[in-house]
Amino acid sequence: MGHATIEWVYVGVVIAILVYVGADAWNIERLLEHAPEDAETIKVTGAQWVWTFEYEDGTREIGKLHLVKGQPYRFEITSVDVIHSFNIPDFAIMMDAVPGRINTIWLVPDQSGEYLIQCREYCGLSHYQMRGTLIVEEPSGEEGEANITSAAVEAPSKGATAVAS
Repeated sequence: MGHATIEWVYVGVVIAILVYVGADAWNIERLLEHAPEDAETIKVTGAQWVWTFEYEDGTREIGKLHLVKGQPYRFEITSVDVIHSFNIPDFAIMMDAVPGRINTIWLVPDQSGEYLIQCREYCGLSHYQMRGTLIVEEPSGEEGEANITSAAVEAPSKGATAVAS
């Protein structure tokens, strides 16, 4: 057994480690990309200097976003003018809003309360005023409790994830 055999064993071990790390990273990214099947889609549009939220039933809110605790939501984020960045710091959510492109991110809010929504990309003179309010409400009735339980089972320890599409 010469040095060549030892070198080939070393190369094989390194390749095996790289394949393992790559496969594990791919699997985690795949899990983070897919919102739960029952996620409600909310269209988020940034415009100088407001956020507009459109729910699945067609209702719109400007500057305020109402969610229910334990319910999964999928945000489709875009912009109508310049690049913005949709940010909810308390849930570690941040995604660029780019004109002509829809980026997606999903969230299962796990705490009720009021939270800040802000733009994190300098978007013009009144950028500092581009803020909104996220209001996470407690679920009502038994159906709400069932949603919390099923969301917790489907997405343990995945409070928020992000993926660009």
